[in-house]
Amino acid sequence: MITLAPLPRDQVGEVLHLELATDQYDFVHPIAEMVRENVPGVEFHVIRAGAEAVGFFKTDRFHAVRPDFALPGEPGLRGMLIGAQYQGRGHGKAAMAALPAYLRTALPGARSVVLTVNLRNGAARHVYLSGGWQDTAALHAGGDSGPQTVLRLAL
Repeated sequence: MITLAPLPRDQVGEVLHLELATDQYDFVHPIAEMVRENVPGVEFHVIRAGAEAVGFFKTDRFHAVRPDFALPGEPGLRGMLIGAQYQGRGHGKAAMAALPAYLRTALPGARSVVLTVNLRNGAARHVYLSGGWQDTAALHAGGDSGPQTVLRLAL
């Protein structure tokens, strides 16, 4: 059973064991880097299978003031990661299924959430689109590893 929960900054040790697959380094930062982020409005979340942390993501309440692709007031989702050692077990798919209900609680008042996914990251794009995210047909050129497509999830 997959559950999503807030991850207080003083408990980030719970996710530090999450590994990246070799082909993920172009698309997401290692977990030790991601949990050092200290930006106002960015909150951490854990993905658990039972009691075990298998994934991580961040929400960004002020995402709309940073990039140019978010709608006014629209929060963002960033750094979604299922640890390499847990991939291939359906955890990503289950997390996507649980995400809309969770985000409605975690981001009260938000009507949608936006994210970007690198054009070369077909696996992640497939998981997001299968999970209900919609391709906006917009491209974001500011990604660390090249152009990204903009996806939106209605809440």
